[in-house]
Amino acid sequence: MHKATSLGFPLALPYGHLHRYDFVVEGGKNLWRVQVKTSRFMMRGLYRLCIYHTTKRVGQAYTESEIDFVAVYIIPEETWYILPVREVLERRTLFFRPMGHPGLDPYAYYREAWHLLREPDGLTFG
Repeated sequence: MHKATSLGFPLALPYGHLHRYDFVVEGGKNLWRVQVKTSRFMMRGLYRLCIYHTTKRVGQAYTESEIDFVAVYIIPEETWYILPVREVLERRTLFFRPMGHPGLDPYAYYREAWHLLREPDGLTFG
């Protein structure tokens, strides 16, 4: 929340623990539901992130009806990724490459992509 407010985003917190998102971000004319996840755990040279919620002791992937974005913070890298929910649908684990790691980074477009929260559809790059 500190990072988002430092970038000028107004925030709102949900009341109670009934929602799958951690806070709501006002981005222009839109209100986006944002779930925050962090990782510092490495597996085979990649940061591993669990991206699910638990219902009746079963890990469930997030859906478009629950959240709009996932804000991922990789602690050792001090790096944020702003992922649209479409990137996490039906997934319970994501892997992120450390800076300078060889190979294709599937989430490079989303690194520090706070601007997506200001776009009308949340998906515009540029």
